[in-house]
Amino acid sequence: MKIKGLIIIGAVLLLSACNSTQGGLYWGSYSDTLHNYKQEPGDTTRQRHVKTLNDIIKTSDKRGTRVPPGVLIELAVMEIESGSSENADALLNREMSLYPESRTLVLELKKRNGA
Repeated sequence: MKIKGLIIIGAVLLLSACNSTQGGLYWGSYSDTLHNYKQEPGDTTRQRHVKTLNDIIKTSDKRGTRVPPGVLIELAVMEIESGSSENADALLNREMSLYPESRTLVLELKKRNGA
């Protein structure tokens, strides 16, 4: 019975260790600012969310960790909506470099938006 308990504890520890890799990504106040922007769309909430996205990128770079998946694409789309397609193109290229599986989405966004 003791061995069975140790195996279960070991499995739990192993699985929790695997999960902590995602915890290495910095999300900042992403959930809060996105929620606020979706609940009350407007210039102020949009600017706060853009600032959060930029903070996530800067903090991730400073920590030497990858930017969480989708953050660069989301900021790129917001840049395109603001008319800054040059910056959007750089963001999309970086997303594709970090996450090759996003290639199809990134190329489609570039095609549709001329980024």
